Amino acid sequence: MDTILGSFIQRIREAPLGYASVLGACIAAILIIYKITTRTDIPYIRNLPEIPGALPITGHLLELGEDHATVCEKWWRKHGHSVFQIRLGNTRAVVVNSFDDCKKMLVSNSQALIDRPTLYTFHGVISSTQGFTIGSSPWDNSCRNKRKAASTTLSKAMMKNYRPMFDVESYCILRDITRDSKVLDKAGPVEVGVRPYIQRYALNTTLTLCYGIRMDEVYDTLLREILYVGSAISLLRSASENYQDYIPALRYIPNNEKNKRSKELRQRRDAYLDLLLNKVREMIKNGTDKPCISAAILKDQETRLTGVEVGSICLSLVSGGFETIPGTLVSCIGSLCTPAGQTFQERAYEDIKRHYPNLKEAWANDFDQETVPYLNAIVKEAGRYYTVSNMSLPRKTVSDVHWNGAVIPAKTMILINAQAGNHDVDHFGPDGGSFNPERWLSTSTEEHNFAEKPTQGPAHLSFGAGSRSCPGAIIASKLIYSALFRLISLYKIEASTAYPPNTDYVDYNEIKSALVAIPRDFKVKLIPRDEALASEVLKMGEERTKDFYKE
Repeated sequence: MDTILGSFIQRIREAPLGYASVLGACIAAILIIYKITTRTDIPYIRNLPEIPGALPITGHLLELGEDHATVCEKWWRKHGHSVFQIRLGNTRAVVVNSFDDCKKMLVSNSQALIDRPTLYTFHGVISSTQGFTIGSSPWDNSCRNKRKAASTTLSKAMMKNYRPMFDVESYCILRDITRDSKVLDKAGPVEVGVRPYIQRYALNTTLTLCYGIRMDEVYDTLLREILYVGSAISLLRSASENYQDYIPALRYIPNNEKNKRSKELRQRRDAYLDLLLNKVREMIKNGTDKPCISAAILKDQETRLTGVEVGSICLSLVSGGFETIPGTLVSCIGSLCTPAGQTFQERAYEDIKRHYPNLKEAWANDFDQETVPYLNAIVKEAGRYYTVSNMSLPRKTVSDVHWNGAVIPAKTMILINAQAGNHDVDHFGPDGGSFNPERWLSTSTEEHNFAEKPTQGPAHLSFGAGSRSCPGAIIASKLIYSALFRLISLYKIEASTAYPPNTDYVDYNEIKSALVAIPRDFKVKLIPRDEALASEVLKMGEERTKDFYKE
């Protein structure tokens, strides 16, 4: 390029100073600048539609705004192409929107889409000390080993080993939400926000698995630090918040605030990860450690993984679940507590009683198996309707992908629009934009004895599909099921009239540019179905769990 520019400048110097020469020089300069500012890592892909309106330097970034998933869904409907190419600065990306196309792209091309792209801010700055999470790691032998270990830890066969954990964490939701709303000793129930209790529930689960540590207080200082830093890092991973990943020149701006912020968050994350690991070392020294991933490696019980790989697994579990699970569960409760959701809530309660006539016994065993069809349907619908990671983590092709006459070359970024696919009316029917758990059920009698409809392949796209699908899907569903079982079996949940939930599948998200949705705050009233039963099962829960995971 330097040679071309040098030759061009020399020609200008030698040309007559006539109007035509000056005009020609200007046109040539404009063309060269345009070529430079519209160049992408992957050339234009023939036979694949490109969305019009891309600008030099930024490409489609400005037009995408802060809500990429919704804009891409609108482009799909406007231009009539579910799969198209766009430019994110200097990066060419292929966007897939419809449910069937997403499934075909991820499953039929599973091995071709096994890789992840590396992005400057997250991979180069934030992750420079602790390594990459499993979900964000480029594909190599180390990533394969980490996924295998995580999949084993989070497999269905392992769930029975985590029985005490499910018991104590779901019990603590009810214990504290009951205490804070004073529903058992006050005539009028106090309205409460459910998010803090659900955040602790999800985070304690991963801390227990990784470090054998849990935090009992909802507003524990360390717990809030982990939640804050993790959410802030998640925001920096979003394309709409981080143009420097796609426009390299922005990285070198003096006093770069993005880099400063990234380094600050990295240091804060390093501090609490080191603190957690040092706690495990201290417990091992004192003989008080609990079975967990990090204790196993520190005691050399697992020799196939390096310390860095174990750290990456722990980082992945701690980072991966504390936003997605609360986002889904909190939003699900929001839908169930509305006037329209009362029907679903009551049918779920009746289905719980049909399968567990003795609720006292059920409360001690509900997490062993997910046997209530209506609850399973609610869990499935919550995952579909509230697509908390609306644009799934990007994939990168490792080989050519042949798609309807186009050849998508290796090293191309693939963006799966999970929000669009999960609400695709061509797949889910005209009510695809509504929260309706009964789409997953068939009714066997007029008494609403529901049975689950069989599904083939992924029911929705929120856990991904194919070679890099989420290894935590089983435990995530179990956590949501267990919490809903215990909440609905004891309480009727009603929306606050002063602070009602927003249940629109786009607008429920308070920060559209976040990588993982942050539901808008709302409050609920918890009305006991049977105060004596609630009091008794909570006392039984306290006795049963009092010695679990205490230091």
